[in-house]
Amino acid sequence: MTIKRAECLTGYEIRELPRERGLVTVGAFDGTDLVAIATGRVGWMALKALVDRVYVLHSRIAMQRYDWRCARCRSRRPLQIHHRRYRSHGGTHQVDNLEPVCWDCHRVIHELERSL
Repeated sequence: MTIKRAECLTGYEIRELPRERGLVTVGAFDGTDLVAIATGRVGWMALKALVDRVYVLHSRIAMQRYDWRCARCRSRRPLQIHHRRYRSHGGTHQVDNLEPVCWDCHRVIHELERSL
């Protein structure tokens, strides 16, 4: 994982911060606002942890936008996060690319639809 890749996936500027307890520390910034922070023994580990943390934050925002219901069938069954533009096709973890879907709808999406 590189800083450039982490910025692409998250949509935030990634900056290295002062080390904490000898660990590499990185932060995701929206302008001057610190959105998330993560540490790791080496740079790529810290960046992966940061990208994962931003994904969780953005997933929660997407769930709230859809009132914790499936974006397709509106059910309240257990939800998964679907990337509208698949990561394998250059999709990101940005909120606008994420939607909560139930297992059945997620299966149908991947069987019948293509990435944006």
